[in-house]
Amino acid sequence: MDAKNDLMFVIFMIVVIGFVWFFTGGVERTRLNPGAFLKPPAPLGSGEAYGKFIINTTSVNVNTNDNENDKIQDTLNVVVDELKDAQMLGNFSQYENKIIIENTTYGPKRNFAEGEYLTLSAPTKNDASISITGWQIESMITKKRITIGGATEIFRSGVVNSEPPIHLAPGETVIISTGRSPIGTSFKTNKCVGYFEQFQDFSPNLNERCPLPRDEFDDFANIPYPNDIQCENFVNKIRSCEVYLSSFPIGISNECVAFVSQNINYTGCVKNHKNDLDFLGNEWRVFLGRNEELWREKREVIRLLDNGGKIVDVLTY
Repeated sequence: MDAKNDLMFVIFMIVVIGFVWFFTGGVERTRLNPGAFLKPPAPLGSGEAYGKFIINTTSVNVNTNDNENDKIQDTLNVVVDELKDAQMLGNFSQYENKIIIENTTYGPKRNFAEGEYLTLSAPTKNDASISITGWQIESMITKKRITIGGATEIFRSGVVNSEPPIHLAPGETVIISTGRSPIGTSFKTNKCVGYFEQFQDFSPNLNERCPLPRDEFDDFANIPYPNDIQCENFVNKIRSCEVYLSSFPIGISNECVAFVSQNINYTGCVKNHKNDLDFLGNEWRVFLGRNEELWREKREVIRLLDNGGKIVDVLTY
């Protein structure tokens, strides 16, 4: 039995080797990849090489960007030295650890201006608001540099919104987008900005948690009986953070139409809630208005500089 088992094992191994030989090219492999040979040395031959050197490109990754990578590595080495020197010379800002560049996995790495962004945050342990308008953000690899502008605290539709300096309070963040503002200005979020997402695209998306239309009806509607029940049922079907754009159903009163048109939208929401204690959010949106991306997708070093040119924080990826 042992001899029979040994024979079956030998036959199995021959079959396996045959399959491997066949699927790796068989006789064609020798013809297509003859390799390189040497002629006999003198006096019998010239000693030169002949034949073809074949490189399997599926297993050998030839890097055609060696020069570029070398330059980037040299730059990175310089950056490391600069940061060490800055630490030794005390060139780090008084705001170090008070304003932080968030290490997001995708924000600065997006490859189109409208989607690219950086996030700065003020830890909750800070004891005061910090003005960041006029600070700069710089790529230490490409030397691209931008200045942080201001933003309006409450965006108003249909008017020119001023952009005063931003004071980042403890626990607040500012998202600095490379592209243009979909609404034409930088702003602070509030409980009504979710209405913007119905008509514009923001990166990252705005929080869509507007006051519910049915709650708006309960708090602000002034519609006489008996149309209130029909209007209330209609309003209950309107989605949060959405302006009603379709034709109003038959039987809806003019008062109901006026209520929806004047209240279930961004402007009406601001009018009704601007004095709420929780009206303003804890996030600012600043737009740089650039057409091209600023930050590299990889091998990047970004630093945040205060008004004195001192280093506040550094992001590497």
